Parts: sequence; structure tokens; C-alpha cells
Amino acid sequence: MKGNFFKAAAVVACLSSGAVFGFNLDVFGWFKKDNSIDSMIEYVPADTALFIGGVSNKELVTSSDEMMVKFKDNGEAEAIIELLESLPPSEGLDFVNWLVKDYYNVAPNGGIAIYKHYGLDVEGASAIYLDGIFPVMRIALQDEQAFLTLIKQAALETDVTLGSQTIGGQALTTVELVNKDDVVLKLGFMIKDKVLTAAVISQKEDKGAQERRFALVKPQQSMSAESWRNDSKTYNFMEASHGHISLLNIANAIFDKDTRAHQQLKALAGDDLPELSKTQMLCKEDIVNIVSGAPRVVFGVNRYDVQGDDMALDFSYAVEIKNANILGELNKLRGFIPNYLNTSKDLTVGLGVGLASDAVSPVLTSLWNQFTKADFNCEPLLTAQAKLREQNPAALSVFTSMAQGLSGVSFGIFDLEKDENSQIGVKYDAIATITSEKPEVLAALAGQYAPMLRGIQIPTDGTAINLADSGLPMDAFVAIKGKHLVAYTGEKSKQVAEQLTTEEVSKNGMLAVAMDSAKLSDLVMNMGQYSASLGNDCTDLYTVSAALNSVPFTLNVREGFNDKGYESNWSLYLKDLADIKNIKRQDLVNVFKVEYLDEECNWIDIGSETFNEDGTGTFVDRDDSNSCNVFESNFKWSHALGSIIETDSNTRFRNSCDSEREAQESVDFSCQILGAKETEFYCLQDDGDYKALHRYTQQ
Repeated sequence: MKGNFFKAAAVVACLSSGAVFGFNLDVFGWFKKDNSIDSMIEYVPADTALFIGGVSNKELVTSSDEMMVKFKDNGEAEAIIELLESLPPSEGLDFVNWLVKDYYNVAPNGGIAIYKHYGLDVEGASAIYLDGIFPVMRIALQDEQAFLTLIKQAALETDVTLGSQTIGGQALTTVELVNKDDVVLKLGFMIKDKVLTAAVISQKEDKGAQERRFALVKPQQSMSAESWRNDSKTYNFMEASHGHISLLNIANAIFDKDTRAHQQLKALAGDDLPELSKTQMLCKEDIVNIVSGAPRVVFGVNRYDVQGDDMALDFSYAVEIKNANILGELNKLRGFIPNYLNTSKDLTVGLGVGLASDAVSPVLTSLWNQFTKADFNCEPLLTAQAKLREQNPAALSVFTSMAQGLSGVSFGIFDLEKDENSQIGVKYDAIATITSEKPEVLAALAGQYAPMLRGIQIPTDGTAINLADSGLPMDAFVAIKGKHLVAYTGEKSKQVAEQLTTEEVSKNGMLAVAMDSAKLSDLVMNMGQYSASLGNDCTDLYTVSAALNSVPFTLNVREGFNDKGYESNWSLYLKDLADIKNIKRQDLVNVFKVEYLDEECNWIDIGSETFNEDGTGTFVDRDDSNSCNVFESNFKWSHALGSIIETDSNTRFRNSCDSEREAQESVDFSCQILGAKETEFYCLQDDGDYKALHRYTQQ
């Protein structure tokens, strides 16, 4: 019973996350909906564990059209259908499969075509949330008849009988999803007041519960629309899409057997759902009190802008911390992040960690005191308290005293390439920094532990010392620049080091990441070549390089505590979207030269492969004189989710043109497509024990 229930839950998850018509499969559609988001929120229960809402507009709907063109024949629909077909069979899955295919047929025509096809309102609102454990999606319609016609067509072509019932005087159309071991789950559709509501229902619910789910009656306590709007202002979210996960509601649902979520789960799972123990019941109040200090995770889109073939996307999330005492202590840990990690256009990859070392010991001591002195009834928490009392956080002061005044460290790599003239065979342009109130003390301390710095006096006036003069086999410099101890090599890094001289040190964050995928791809490729010269296999590095080069982007991340909690801000910029090659099935119907990457990073020609339109294919390899085929394989092939899959092979081999052909055992083959260009792509074969990178070039 339990296994079947959780399989049913998997169906629900698929539907709620996009398989229901594929509405939210549009990568940048932002849940396009009706203007009355406030009226939708009135029907969302306050105890929902998840809520995502938004209001669309025409500009957003059409902005990702160029990307959506790439959906056509890319194999994603087939892969999703294959996933759904692996679940317990039902007519409902056939119905959903049809809708998935339909979406992928329409999506390449763009956002407006999708809205018109499904009858959606381009200026509409939407809400996706959980009613207990059951997913609900509400979306504004412009053309009700277009949607109804589509549903009838889906039912007709899949030979699915649409159910019909009345709830609260309104007609409800249903499709059975699961009917197994006394569990019946149906997907229901209802249209009322130009709003489509799609939700999962169980036969074990009363009419009142179903009326609430389909927004015919309001819950006893509704979610606050003002709260949703305040999130937009507080976190600078776009109205197009933002939401939250309620950790507090989840905790209540787990530890309170009277919650709707717990009752729904109990009705479905029956005796397979264990009863809450007395210990768990005693823990409820303590756990809920703890979680109320960090009740929600909020998330949303902050900026979305398309200019020609370039796209900028900013999004963020935050773990809210409502316990003022704890948040006050955690904010003391904030350190310094150098500006170059967010502003340098030449940076390939960088990482910065800001941490006020002087605050670590007192902050942990304060948090230790708050926890060990708290009044708990929960046995596991009492045990944790007792064990923690045996530990003395003051011992940390021994370690933090060694880094007194430290507020941040960072490193950045601008370039790396092979250099035959260098003693180490490679040339770097990179920088590492340590920020401290007294960098000269750190410099003296480093001299005790780093052999290359032993005996070296680093001037405090900013003058750089070349470690090559002390025997290092490359030019590398150390210097004190303002409040920063820096080590660098290369011209770009030298410029950053000079900028740090006047950069003000402030408590501006705890973590920063910067990455340029195209530059990082080149750097990793160069590392592969250097690694191969040392006798190492470079397949993994070349694979990473090819993957990074598939979609050129720059990424900047900043994280840290603030007056709201712990916040993470991501800024993503994608260039030349029109040039991104997304391999479709039709692109593979051709003849390709195939090579593989050997351990020394050389591409070795291994034969020619042909993919036919009818799903058959051949692979041949010629002898050294190109006189005959010494290896031949016929197979069936398919393409899904960026992978090539070859099965049912019929393979023959011979040592020379004069030898008899011998049959070989059939072996299935699959590889993941990477780094596609107009006439070339890489394909990674990874069978667990064996990994190989192939290069396919169109002939």
C-alpha cells in the first residue's frame, strides 16, 4: 500500500510542476495570469506549505520566444512521457502525455501562440499552492471555449472518458490518475468567473474539502494578499513571479495530527502511516517554537530583461529570521568582499568569503548560551542540550586569536595557459587576498608557516616582493595593499591589487561567487592540456569545458546575513541566445566523423556514424589503408533530453580486409550531448566504470 501511495504522489508532483498542460514549462513565462491576484489569494489557505503567485503581461509572454523555438523536436517531450509511463498505468497518464506533446508542438511558436492555444489571459494572474498535501493551480482565462475544446480533443484522441460531477453547484470535469489499493486520485478542472482551477482530489474527501480546493468557498483563514505584496517590496521581487515555502506550516503539519495535511495523508496511507508517538507530541511545541524563529523561505525574480539576443535575469531567495537576538548575533559575523569579484569584466572565476574572525567566538558563545539555557520538554532536544553543555565554545578563541582582525579572503583567476618558456609549463594570471585590520601581522605570521615567505620582510608601503627572487619557478608577487595582504601574478591581477590599496573595508557580505562560463571553458581546456603533459587523463576536464561552452553566461552571486535574515542574490547574464545550438533529432540525421579523446588529450579518429530518419543507424571503421570496413555495426537510435541512445546493435569485426568477419556481442550505447556547434558536438559516454568523450563532426 505504501509503495503505491508514494507512486501516486509522484504523479501528483509531475502534474503540479508542469505536466498539467505544460503551462509552466515555458522557461521564462513567469506563470502568466489574471489581473486579480488578490482575489485568488483569498482562497489560498493560510496554512499552505507552498505558494507561488504572479501577474503576467504581454512583454514577458513574448520575451522568451527565441528560446522557445528551440523546444521543437529537442526530445524533452519524449523523455517526460517516458518518465510518466514508468509510473503505474492509468488513463489519466495517457491524457497527460497527450497534453505534454501538445505543449511541445505549440511552444516553438512563441508565448502569444501558447496563450491563444490554451485560451489564457496574457495580462492574467495565477497561483500555485498546496491545499494540505494536494496541489492546486489557478490561472486566468481569456477564451474559455478554447480551453474546453482542447480538453475534449485530448480525451477523444487518447480514448479517455472524462468524468463529470457537480461540486457546490458548479460542473467539475475529472480525469482519473490513480486507482490502486483503495486509493483513487483524480485531476479535476473547473472554470468559474474566467478562472481555471486545476487540482487533485481524493475519493476519501468530503464535498466541503473539495469546494474549498476549487475556490467555491473560502478557507476559515486565508493567506494574506498584503503579505504577498509586502514580500515584493521588501525583497524587490517582480510582480510576475514570487512566492514562499512556509517552514512553520510544514513543522505544524508534521507534528500536529489535527492539521489538514496530516489528516489527508492519514486518509490515503491508512495504517501505513505511523501514529505520532508521545515523544513526538511533546516535541511539537519546542520544534514549532524553534522553527518560528526562521518561519519562511521566500524566493522570486528581481529582474528580467531581454535586449536582442542577450538576456539578464536576477533572482533571489532569503531564509527569514524573526528571532531578533539570534539575527543580531549572526549579523556580527559579516565580513568584507572585495569589489573586483562583482565588477571585473576580465575575471574568469572568483570566490570571496567574508567573516569577521573577532566575532566568531563571542557569537558562538552567545548562541551556545541561548540554546543551552532554553526551556525544552522534548527529549531529543534535552539530550542535545546536555551534550552541548559539555562543550566550551570559548576554546574557539584559541584558533580565532591566530586570525585576529581577519575580515575576509578571496581569490580570482583571470587566465591560465600553457607556456613552454615557463619552468612549470604554464602561465597564470591570478590573485589571492586576505583582509585584516593589521595585514602586517598576518604577513609576519605567514612567514612562519609558508616556506617561500620565510625570511622575507614585506614592506608596509605597498611595495611588492617578487617571490621568483627567492627561488619560486615563476614571477609571483606579495604585497600589503591598504588593509589587504595580496599575492598575485599577471597584469590583470596586478591592477586589482593596486585598486585594493584605496578600497574601503566594510561589512558587506559573507559569500561572493563570480563566473564567466566561456572564459572558464577555455581555462579548463588549458588545464586539461597541462594535466595531460603531466601524464594525467584529461577527459573530465575536457568534458567540463564542453559543458561550460554550451551556453555562454556570466554569473554573480552575493550572500550574507542582513536585517531580514540570510539572503542570496543571483545575477545571470546570457549572451547571444540565437547562437546557442540545441541539437534536435533532425540535426542528427546525417553522417558524422567520430573521434574520441585519448589520455594524452589527442583526438583519435575511430570511424564514421550515420543516423537515418527511420531510427536506424550504422557505424563503420576502415582499415589503416582505407581499403575496407574492419568494423561494422547496425543499430536502432533515439534522441531524448540531449542524449543519443543506441540499442539492438548487430556488430561484426575483422582484423584485416582478408579476414573473415566475426559477430560480436550486442552492446547498448548512450552519450550526453555537450558543447554543440553548427556542424559539431561533443558526446560524453559514462557507464559508471568507463567514461569517454567523443567528438562528432558532420561530413
